[in-house]
Amino acid sequence: MKFHNKVVWITGASSGIGEALAYAFAAEGALLVLSARREEELQRVAKACGNGYVLPFDMLSLSEHADRVQDVIQTYGRIDYLVLNAGVSQRSFVKDTEFDVYRRLFEVNFFSIVSLTQAVLPVFTAQKSGVFVPIASVAGRISTPRRAAYGATKHALIGFFDSVRAEVFNDGIRVTTILPGYIKTNISLYAMNEKGEAYGKMDPNQAKGLDPNVTAQKILQAVLAQKNEFFVGGFLEGFGLFVKRFFPSIMPFMLRKIKNT
Repeated sequence: MKFHNKVVWITGASSGIGEALAYAFAAEGALLVLSARREEELQRVAKACGNGYVLPFDMLSLSEHADRVQDVIQTYGRIDYLVLNAGVSQRSFVKDTEFDVYRRLFEVNFFSIVSLTQAVLPVFTAQKSGVFVPIASVAGRISTPRRAAYGATKHALIGFFDSVRAEVFNDGIRVTTILPGYIKTNISLYAMNEKGEAYGKMDPNQAKGLDPNVTAQKILQAVLAQKNEFFVGGFLEGFGLFVKRFFPSIMPFMLRKIKNT
């Protein structure tokens, strides 16, 4: 078990990909730190894992980040992996979306992650080891209709960690950026609509998406292999990335044909 006794801190661990990753890391013997806003759900996940230090907090409380890092250090003495999974999606047309929605999405999906990364970075630097695992999205490479704000935040996240990866390499620190496609989670139910309210509907593509537990296993394999960037999802999203890379002139036509809900 390659992750045996490794300290793995997962944000957004109360549901979806984060919850599935908690189970996968636990099965490998990792020492878990589980974070999200909903303490009751974190306790449920920790119980199912058989272990886990439950550390609830709101990622938007940036002033708490340094203290939460110290909580982990006081509990385990180190941090080996930081899985940055907390985030929120969006479902709305640009013409209808209130400007504040863009700000709120960037606060959750980008700025809060930058803040926690900066808080953990001195720990990794002192250890001369550590792995950041930001959960970005295929939307960070291919921004589709009704996902403009979400795609923009994930583009930013990928770009930020491209720089981090280069800057910290000589300190023994690594970055594996994950690009999930459609994963069968409730992310669309809690996505922001044009007014910043919960969208409240299951995305049909999401409903047919890859099983979160299969997703988690693939992510662990990518982290172990020290992949710089790793796509996990279905054929449709994989084909889109292929076209974007090798036939970029076709992509605008393809995007115009997408009928996202």
